Amino acid sequence: MRRKGMLLLDALMALFLLSALAVMMVPLAGEWFSAMERSRVGAKLSETGLFAMDFMVEKIRNNRKTMAGVVKENRYDYQAVTDKGTDGTYRFFVDQEKLKLQLYNDSIQPITGEYTGPEAYAFLPGKKSLFQQEGGGPVVISFTMHHQMKRMDRDFETSVIPYADFYGKRKVYE
Repeated sequence: MRRKGMLLLDALMALFLLSALAVMMVPLAGEWFSAMERSRVGAKLSETGLFAMDFMVEKIRNNRKTMAGVVKENRYDYQAVTDKGTDGTYRFFVDQEKLKLQLYNDSIQPITGEYTGPEAYAFLPGKKSLFQQEGGGPVVISFTMHHQMKRMDRDFETSVIPYADFYGKRKVYE
């Protein structure tokens, strides 16, 4: 037969063991939550950077004129068809840690960025500049997506040749 105080002692011992187990699990849960947050921030940086890169490459590749004089450090002018069916000049440029696109009618659209003030996910031009071109070669696009609070970076770099240059638009084939 059991004594009356043993049931209370067993319950207290079980409670003590469960609380000790919970205290040991708190640091692991904290690490898990911080790893999940780092993973989320890294995925957002990669997603935003890949979107911006893909958008710029598509527009530069489909440029309707040759690249002579259109690459100016953090600016790139290209020609595309407007909604009226004519050729219009568009411009990529960096403004306040955001990549923006100036349309043919001078209205400006952000490509990256979510806020009107400082960005959590900043778009920063590459080491030299966002756009580079040497000797009529391909346009090199280089930038970094940076998260201000987490101090995380994702670097992006590629090069592209517009079809107008690749196929020698308006040049006589011999």
